[in-house]
Amino acid sequence: MWDWVAKLEELRRRDQLAVLVTVTKSAGSTPGKKGAKMIVLPDGTFYGTVGGGVPEHFALEDARKCFELMHDTTTTVPLEQRGEFPACGGTMELYMELVNDNPRLYLFGAGHIAQSLCHVLDGTQFRVHLVDERSEWINAPTLPAGVIRHQRHYSDFIREANWCDQRTYATILTYNGAVDQQVLAEVLPKPARFIGMVGSKSKWAKIQKNLEGQGHDLSRVRCPVGHDNGGNSPREIAVSIASQLFATSHDRE
Repeated sequence: MWDWVAKLEELRRRDQLAVLVTVTKSAGSTPGKKGAKMIVLPDGTFYGTVGGGVPEHFALEDARKCFELMHDTTTTVPLEQRGEFPACGGTMELYMELVNDNPRLYLFGAGHIAQSLCHVLDGTQFRVHLVDERSEWINAPTLPAGVIRHQRHYSDFIREANWCDQRTYATILTYNGAVDQQVLAEVLPKPARFIGMVGSKSKWAKIQKNLEGQGHDLSRVRCPVGHDNGGNSPREIAVSIASQLFATSHDRE
């Protein structure tokens, strides 16, 4: 049996969305037996096999549906009845399990509020990607081990990251208002479920004027980001942002 556990761990470290396909039942003459596994990525790349040929074809087809609907499913492959392919005559049942489908937070800026937010979100469903070029902040030894650090320019990360209107959350907390505006302008064309930015009402008014003047639609931006809990310390603001992230992910707002 191939080392699917190691491949899953590699994909987990990369925060790569995938579908784990497992043969849960097989009856009659089938090319794949119970326990066989393959892993499918959204671009159709796959590893392992559930028997090749017909079952593999339909596993790929149904994996695509999992990615579209973002939920697990069970599918039956009656080899003599599906499609136009020659068949063995048996029946296989496949369990299609989405893995690494946690919401991912792209956190731009690794300053005090971001550091606190990383701690507040540690151990929750969110996979946190922290982005900052500044070594002293991105390499802070006190950051939780689960935080995925990206010491690079914001624009490079935005251009190369995976964006999804269901899984991706973006929060902008850089050290400078002009940088916040630049990051926001580059994030806005991307699909995302949540876009938030820290800032005062006056700062937000200026950024709105600038970006709307450039033709951007700011209707989905939450600024100031976070629920109003009355606090203004980094930890209190981090808690307010986390509260809004959870409320969004649980469809409460």
